[in-house]
Amino acid sequence: MSDESQPTDNHASFGGTFEVSDSSGEDTSIVEQKYDSEDAKSEHHRRPTKIPLNFRTWETVGKKTDSDETTFRFKVVSYNVLAQYLLEYHPYLYIDCSPRNLKWKHRSRRLYQEIRRLSPDILCLQEVQLSHLETFYSKFENIGYQGVFKQKTGDRQDGCAIYFKKSLFDLDDQISVEFFQPELPILNRDNIGVIVKLSPKELPGSSIVVATTHLLYNPKRTDVRLAQIKILLAEIDRFAYFNNGRESGHFPVILTGDFNSTPESAVIKLLDRGRVRASSLRDNSDWKRIGVTDNCQHLAVYLNRQQGCPPNFNKIKIHNSEYAFDSADADESDYWNDAHNRMFNSDVIGHSLNLISVYNKFKADGQMEASTFQDHWVTVDYIYFSCRSGLRLLERLRLPTAAECGVLGTLPNEVYPSDHLATAAVFELRRFRYAS
Repeated sequence: MSDESQPTDNHASFGGTFEVSDSSGEDTSIVEQKYDSEDAKSEHHRRPTKIPLNFRTWETVGKKTDSDETTFRFKVVSYNVLAQYLLEYHPYLYIDCSPRNLKWKHRSRRLYQEIRRLSPDILCLQEVQLSHLETFYSKFENIGYQGVFKQKTGDRQDGCAIYFKKSLFDLDDQISVEFFQPELPILNRDNIGVIVKLSPKELPGSSIVVATTHLLYNPKRTDVRLAQIKILLAEIDRFAYFNNGRESGHFPVILTGDFNSTPESAVIKLLDRGRVRASSLRDNSDWKRIGVTDNCQHLAVYLNRQQGCPPNFNKIKIHNSEYAFDSADADESDYWNDAHNRMFNSDVIGHSLNLISVYNKFKADGQMEASTFQDHWVTVDYIYFSCRSGLRLLERLRLPTAAECGVLGTLPNEVYPSDHLATAAVFELRRFRYAS
């Protein structure tokens, strides 16, 4: 959403209780046939066609290797769960939905059941409502997950979260990324990102970096989304980098989220191709002011690596970074030169993370995949992973085509409790020893 409002204390979505009931008697594997009595007649025509039980299936992508102590398989789910206060603040978007399917007591139960059925080892969520952290999302902590949450800035009442199974992973490190940057006019929105570094208990010495984000919705502001992903990639580049004295590079990276960007957009072209022309998406923002180059790197980090120096993040200049810029540090006269100036504000933006999408975006017959409805069925939800890092894609939860989504009617419905479909993938990580 582009405009979000803080709910009042008496707003129906603000807090409230949540009871997990796996024996509610409600079969959510098929379209629900019953309605509240007051809704029955008026809402009957809004029901979707019966959704096939195999509407979402797992697709085999890569060949599994024999399980041994050098490999580790894990499942990642990414899901925009639709914050309840946003739903209620934008009722015109859901006018064709059954009122019953918009109530949090029903949506929360279905969200919980759907996520339990998907059984992720790592769960990346967008639009996590702050007031529901204790009353709903804590239920995942009760069944063995540990969570990291970052609220959007400003007066936004939702954010992003990453949950992971404590039995499988140790949390090595975590950072949050704020896209609001006072020094740059283009970065004036309150979106954020979350990044964690996890160590699989079954592969000592190995780590993976997982990031999730929710980029700006406004369809007309591709320029803002491109600037936001540039900041996030710079932080991933810094956070995922290792140098143990023998070798250097990036830990395996998994990037997920609602990018609010269709496959032909500049954001997705940047992720897919590693570079994109951006001259038409520039404004008067001078990226030197926050030290992020057109290769989606912090200049301070780049120079450290070029000079073979140990990491020194005190010169990171982005606003509200965990590492504050030390203006009293050394004279910056040697920090900038003409060569450095040419690394900013050019016509091309690139990155060096070697990312590849879990999803093809189009089926073999040319039909476009879809994860949500925005005037028409489109894909805006993605999972990317680094393809040269010992990380292999084995399976993915199939996304339907735009045509196939016709059976869904409107979202949320009786089966799918959000206005987005979840994305999911199974990966295999091969043992590597990149730790310092």
